[in-house]
Amino acid sequence: MRPYRAADYSRVLEICIAAFEPIHQGFESALGQRIFDLQYNDWKDRYAATIRTIAPDDEKIKVYVAVLDGSVAGFIFLLIDAKRQTGELGLNAVDPPLQGLGIGKAMYAFALATLKEHGALIACVGTGGDEAHARARRAYAAAGFDRGIPGIYLFKSL
Repeated sequence: MRPYRAADYSRVLEICIAAFEPIHQGFESALGQRIFDLQYNDWKDRYAATIRTIAPDDEKIKVYVAVLDGSVAGFIFLLIDAKRQTGELGLNAVDPPLQGLGIGKAMYAFALATLKEHGALIACVGTGGDEAHARARRAYAAAGFDRGIPGIYLFKSL
């Protein structure tokens, strides 16, 4: 694990899109074309913008990459709230062909240790309740996340 560098942008975006493509396909299937197009049509551009705005000196958001054999294999955003002594695992993914090799497990262990080093007394992570997020939920449970509050987004065409 090492801090994200601007030179990592293309590879991190590539991993992000590859990992989240199936999730957005599930959204499209569940919501129908009209709602999906209005709500999520630009999802790739939004991820690109989020990654593009990473600032290495930001005290509240830290981004790290997992490196395997000299190449970026995954990434994770850590959101730190020093005042509330909390931390959050934000946007994160492992390159789909490399999933199942323990990279995510290593990223989450690193992330939790890093949040603790920054004074966090609790950590949280958000994920979806749909089938496309099942793998993420299992990974978070394996990392020790055992309490949660279910959430749901409801849509209606107008």
